[in-house]
Order: sequence, then C-alpha cells, then structure tokens
Amino acid sequence: MVARFLPLLLLFSVSIHAAPQPKNPRKDPKFWKRVDASIDSGVDWLLTQQKITGRWPTFEGDRGAIYELGMQSLCMLACIKGGVPDDDPQMKKAWRALGAIYETQKNNLATYDAGVLLMLLDAQVNTKQRKRHGKKQKGWTKKRSLTSTQREWAKRLAVWLQTKQKPEGMWRYPDGGIDLSNTQYAALGLWSAHRLGIHVDKGTVRRMVETVMARQQAKGIKVGFYPDPEATLRRRAKKGAKGESRSGTWIDARGWRYAPPETVKSGGKMIERSYPYSGSMSAAGVAVLAIGRDILGKEDRWLAKLDARVRRSMWEGLAWLQANWEVADNPGQHANWVFYYLYGLERAGRLTGVDYVGLHDWYAEGAIRIMDDQRPNGSWPLKPRRMVPGSGDKRFEKDQLDSVFAILFLTRSTPSLKPKPPTITGG
Repeated sequence: MVARFLPLLLLFSVSIHAAPQPKNPRKDPKFWKRVDASIDSGVDWLLTQQKITGRWPTFEGDRGAIYELGMQSLCMLACIKGGVPDDDPQMKKAWRALGAIYETQKNNLATYDAGVLLMLLDAQVNTKQRKRHGKKQKGWTKKRSLTSTQREWAKRLAVWLQTKQKPEGMWRYPDGGIDLSNTQYAALGLWSAHRLGIHVDKGTVRRMVETVMARQQAKGIKVGFYPDPEATLRRRAKKGAKGESRSGTWIDARGWRYAPPETVKSGGKMIERSYPYSGSMSAAGVAVLAIGRDILGKEDRWLAKLDARVRRSMWEGLAWLQANWEVADNPGQHANWVFYYLYGLERAGRLTGVDYVGLHDWYAEGAIRIMDDQRPNGSWPLKPRRMVPGSGDKRFEKDQLDSVFAILFLTRSTPSLKPKPPTITGG
C-alpha cells in the first residue's frame, strides 16, 4: 500500500525501540489471514462474556462499578465491527438490555457513556459487513437505519454533550475540571451525531478546537518529514543503512497530557497533581482536532482562517508519537492504559489518513503486537499487566476492556479521513 501523506521521522536520536520492518506486512496475505482469525477469536470470546440478560459486565474502577451504559455500548460496538449480524440472538438481547440500561441512566449520564453510545448508533448505520470465519453471516441488514427510539437517543445525547461542555471548551466526567480523555469521547460522540445528520453547534466545536490547540505542549524536539516512507525503507534495506538520515524539513514534536495540573484528594489529603505528556493523550489530541475540522467543514470561515494552524498542530502531535514511538507500552505513562493507547493510535492514524508514523507502519506494528499478546481463548492480554507501583485500581485485573480495544484496533473501526498535511519548508 502506498503511503498517502507526509509522515514523520525522528532526526536527533536513534530509536531504542523495535526497528521498522523493511517488508510491509500489509502486502502479505498471511498477515491479513492472521488478523481475521484474531478478530474472530476475540469476538467469539467477547460473546461468551455476555450474561443471559444480554448485558456485559460493567467497568470496575476504583469507584466501584461504573459506566454500565458505556461498557454495554463499547462491547456492542466491537461486535458490530467484528461482523456480528443484526439478527444474531445475542445482539438482539444486547439491544434490549441497552434500552433498559438507557432508561435507568438517561438522567444520570457520564461523558464516556454518551460518547460511546453515539459511536454505537453511528456504527449501527454506517458499518459495512465484515466476514466472520471466512464468510458473511446471514441476517446483516444492508439498508441500515436507526429506529425512531434510537434516533431520539442520539438527539438527546448530542444535546446533553453540548450542554456539558466546560467554559474552557473541554469536558470532564462531567464533574470536576477538564481533561482530554473525556473531551476525546465527547468529540467522538458529537462527530457520530454529525455523521447521523444531527445538528452540532459549530460554536461548541470551535471552542473545543481552540482549547485543545492551546493545551498542546509548548515546545518539543525537531523531527522531519519524509514524503515516501516505503521508498526510504527500501533504500535502507538495500544499502544496509544504519540510523536515520535527515529530511531537510523539520517540525516540532508536541504532545498532549491528560489534564492541566490540578488539586485532588488522595489519602485524605489535598495534593497537587501534574500529568505527563503521553501517547494515549497525544493520539487523543490529534483525533479531537481532526474531528473538529470535519464537523466544521471546508465552508466554515473561522476554520478557513485557522486551518493551517490546526493541521500543523495535528502533525506536531503525530511528530510526538514518532519521537516517542512505542507499541509495547503507553509512552509517557508506563504500564497505564496500554490497550486504550493502542486504540487511540488507531484513531490518530485513521483520522489523519497516514499509513506511517515516521518509518513505522502503525497498523502493522500495532496489530502484530496485539496478536502476539492474545490468549488461546481469544481474549487479551496474554502477558500479565505491569502494575503501576502502589496502584490498587481494579482496571488492571480486567481483560474485557483490553479485548474490546484490541478488536477495535484490529478492525480499523474508526471511519477514515484524509486531511491535507501542513506545508513544511526548511528547518
């Protein structure tokens, strides 16, 4: 596959991580056969976790069982992307269960719940059928649409998300200050609403874009653009070149972090907490800006004036991911939310339309890492999680969430966009 856009290459250090692969796995039928088998196995396992009531176990965090609506929606999203048809008995049960959960929680929503449910409704309409176990399953509706009830959900959720935007232009749980993780899922939800033809206020989107750009890392190391990474990889393989050469055009590698420094309660005391710049949040920043551009559209006068800056900010976020390239861990957040990061990397790649980050084929390297970490029963991860020192958070004991994120990465579940890269000249 020919790379579509100008990718990024780290200039000033030799990577200590896995070296880019000279051969492109995407061109190998055996690679895709393995991917399909991994998805099928993962979806099969996920279906075994569904209760007789049609519900999946909810998320267990340090605050107990939370995000029941979001977890149900996320598991259903993975099933749809994995090719489970509409009339599958378990999917029918799942939709009935989702309706019951929604009725009990519609007046007590969380940002994650609203965002993921909107993503599910979007997928229900706009997902093309995927073969399962080598063949298309019967019962997949070709002309897909929402029921009148589901459309009312979508309208209500879109309004709710917009009313919960903080004055700063971002979102939280919704209580508290602001953070980029909740903002990302609010953006994904509003984008899904937009794709479903539901009105999204452009002022809300402009504030979001403006604030996310302002929250980006102020300075970063320089990395360079390479117009054709596959050609570069071929030359390096042929010449046996070591290290990475300059491109002549440079850009700052600037990432994002979860939230600005804030005062939080911990162990009965109020403490100042500062968050590191990380892979998961840098991918989130790129995704939010790409989504904002798509909702606003080419005709938006505000975006027309700032679009060069927005696209530059997106590519500087990609530059941070290149400079800190990693698929075995969440860079900047050791052992913390690794599969969440990988799903975020999928979004960043799909929403910018790039096949490579530097000389790294993000999908091939991520997919191989994920498939190598799959258990024989189809779930993830195979290798024990590396615990964050002192963490008692139950999320590290759960494999359902990691498995869903793995499936969503492997199926390339995020709808793709192809924004024009920024103009980069000189150093």
